[in-house]
Amino acid sequence: MTVSYNQSVATSRPWTFLALIFRWRGSVWKAIWIQYSVWLGLYFLVSAIYRFILQDYQRQIFVQLVDYTGARLSYVPLDWMLGFFIAGVLRRFWYLYDIIGFIDNIACSTATYIRGDSDRAKQYRRNIIRYSRKRFPTLDTVAAAGFMMPHEKANFDQIQYNYNKYFLPFNWAWALVYNARKEGLIEGDYYVTVISEDIKKFRTGLAWVCNYDWVPLPIIYPTIVCLAVHMYFFVCVMARQYVKGSENDPNMIDLVFPFMTSIQFVFYMGWLKVGEGLLNPWGEDDDDFETNMLIDRNLAMGLKIVDEGYDKTPRLEKDAFWDDTWVPLYSEASAHEKRYHQRQGSLAHIKLSRSVSQVRMVPRDGRRASVVKERIVNVKPEETNESRGNGIGDVFRPSSLLNLMKHAASSHSLERQQSPGSFRMDTLSPTSPTTNAKEYESDKRD
Repeated sequence: MTVSYNQSVATSRPWTFLALIFRWRGSVWKAIWIQYSVWLGLYFLVSAIYRFILQDYQRQIFVQLVDYTGARLSYVPLDWMLGFFIAGVLRRFWYLYDIIGFIDNIACSTATYIRGDSDRAKQYRRNIIRYSRKRFPTLDTVAAAGFMMPHEKANFDQIQYNYNKYFLPFNWAWALVYNARKEGLIEGDYYVTVISEDIKKFRTGLAWVCNYDWVPLPIIYPTIVCLAVHMYFFVCVMARQYVKGSENDPNMIDLVFPFMTSIQFVFYMGWLKVGEGLLNPWGEDDDDFETNMLIDRNLAMGLKIVDEGYDKTPRLEKDAFWDDTWVPLYSEASAHEKRYHQRQGSLAHIKLSRSVSQVRMVPRDGRRASVVKERIVNVKPEETNESRGNGIGDVFRPSSLLNLMKHAASSHSLERQQSPGSFRMDTLSPTSPTTNAKEYESDKRD
């Protein structure tokens, strides 16, 4: 039931979302067309009564009602109510999505750590997968669908319990893991822990699903939001009518059709329908979770992993790129597309000036000169700019900043404000291969 549209919006273009607007399944038009049709019928009914049935004195009273209701529509804070409601419902929706139970981890760890080609080992692996399942309205339908064997159903019915017994198959799965370890089908206790943790995570996810189903949002919350939106547009049937002699809008244009109110109806009622659809994603709306598909997929995937995927690892061979001659290959259609850009940091393009040939690394505090010795680092050609330049842009180049740091660090006033243990970096140009050693020795003596 989930509506997939990722391929339609894979590339952003000005007309991309036009393809989504004119869809029907899962669209805002499908969600609101009934309410909008009813509202539009009421609007035209009231308009026809005003235009063709009411007398002059009755029309004056009607105009006063229109002015009164139109001036007080802002009393209903729809923006705040819908905003907080959708935010809360959306958080619940994404959390329920995060805890959807995929059985892949249990199946992979079971197939990896429960070893053996015997029927006994195979039964262990398959039963652990089957016990990590849940569906159907009654227990008899579960057995009829093959998810539970008759003797397992009898065992399940022996436990008399007033609450949901969904935990029982997980107990069976853990017991099978323990028995497999005792029979030597699992080679170590660590592997038992890995399988048990995967089963625990799956069971915890189902427990949270049950909790969210047990305790929904307080019923007063969606009720008041839904009531506010519907009452707002019910009042709009009167407040948005065209009337002559209105004090609130004396320059009103008779458009017959309520264009602006219709746009507002689509936005607010569509916003409300988003919240109603997200309130319970396990239902049968167009964008609800594909629960049946998930159950069927989990069983098929789990059994394939523990049966056909067990102990069938390909033999080790040298791969196609063993000789370091790898060249990326593309399909013929994609090979002629625009070249892609490699990922680079935001400062990858910064280069030193060509006038800098060396960088002298010296201690910033003269008292530590005997402990930390200075270093001279040669600048590679690819680390410099290709062009010299004396424009205003050179002032903001990194090399210019380094030179400013060098001259500032040589002053006695700045040296007294520097904290001990820090370092200073100087640059050397070809025209001045050495730094001002006298200033540096003076700094050390100070």
